[in-house]
Amino acid sequence: MDFLGGFFLVTFILIIFYSNFIFFKELKKTEKKHFKHKLFYLLISIFLPCFIVFIIAAIFTSPALIEMSDLKIDISNNINRVIFGSSILITSILINLYIVKFYLKRISNTKKENEIELIGKE
Repeated sequence: MDFLGGFFLVTFILIIFYSNFIFFKELKKTEKKHFKHKLFYLLISIFLPCFIVFIIAAIFTSPALIEMSDLKIDISNNINRVIFGSSILITSILINLYIVKFYLKRISNTKKENEIELIGKE
C-alpha cells in the first residue's frame, strides 16, 4: 500500500469514528442509553461504507458502463484514484451523517409508557 492508499484508509476510519462520536454524543441527549443501539450503529457505520465502496467500484468497473460511455478508467493512475476515492469518501460521509440523524430520530420517537396527555385548557 502506498501513501495514497494509506491516506484513504485513514480517512475512511476517521469517518467511522466521527460518525460514531456524533451518534454517542446525541444519544446522551435522549433517554435511550442502551448498549444495543450503540452496537447496532457501530455495525451499520462499518458495513454501510464498505457496501458503498463495493457498489461504486462495481459501477465504475462494469463493462457495460465502460462501453456505453467510452471511459478508460485506469486505477493505477493517481488522478483516477483520487477521483474514485473522493467520490467514495464524500458519499460515505453524507450517508453516515444521514443515518445518524435518521436513527436518532427513530429512537427518540418511541412512545413512553407512562406519558399522560393533557387535553383542554387549564
